[in-house]
Amino acid sequence: MTFRVNLFHRGGNLTRMSDHPGGQFPHPGQQPAWQNPPAPQGWQQQHYPQQPYPPQQGWPQQQQQGWPVPPKKKGMSTRLKVLLIVGVLVFVGGGVGLTLFLRAAAGPEKQAGALEVGDCAQVTGTGEATDAAKVPCNAPGTPYVVSVAGIDKGEWNCSDGFYRLAIETRLRGEGVALCLGLNGQVGACFDDVDAKTPPPLVDCAHARYKVTEVFPTASIVESPCQDKTAKVISYTSYGTTNFKNSTICLSTP
Repeated sequence: MTFRVNLFHRGGNLTRMSDHPGGQFPHPGQQPAWQNPPAPQGWQQQHYPQQPYPPQQGWPQQQQQGWPVPPKKKGMSTRLKVLLIVGVLVFVGGGVGLTLFLRAAAGPEKQAGALEVGDCAQVTGTGEATDAAKVPCNAPGTPYVVSVAGIDKGEWNCSDGFYRLAIETRLRGEGVALCLGLNGQVGACFDDVDAKTPPPLVDCAHARYKVTEVFPTASIVESPCQDKTAKVISYTSYGTTNFKNSTICLSTP
């Protein structure tokens, strides 16, 4: 069996008859059936109305303005802050004022509280203003040396030959208790060296006693002083090397 394919030339294009259903060529201007196939049965062409995009103003307000801003926390008002600052300043100022008032009521700080055993001292003032200040032992006019330094808790006494000195420290706690001995400076003059309180320095022209000799040892049995010595005072250490043993010879000026 022989197959024949007929080719026709139309408009410069070669067309096969077998490409057209039924072997028929379409009329001029008619689209071939295979280029516009019929819709399958059971399907219906539906036309949907064109829906415009939603306008921008239709979006929620939060999306137009960004993320929602959390509400501000309520704080103290400016007036309350000012009142608080003023209250703190008044409180601090009142505390400073009270401190200054107490210091003024207590009087000046007493130097006697800083004295230690072996220090040499001068006594100044009288009554509530009495104080004792540390000075070099070889400084002129330094009459005393500290043998005991403690706290004044009431009744207390010093050993024989030493002088008792109580110094008040109003509103500053307990007072200062001191036991003083003579520093033993040659040429120093005193009146009553047998008193219980420190004898003050006096003018040698009217003094009762004058220091004429000083020895760095304690004399218990025999005195190293000359025969014409009116009085001998001997100090023995209380077990501390800060307070030195000594023998003081006093004569009549």
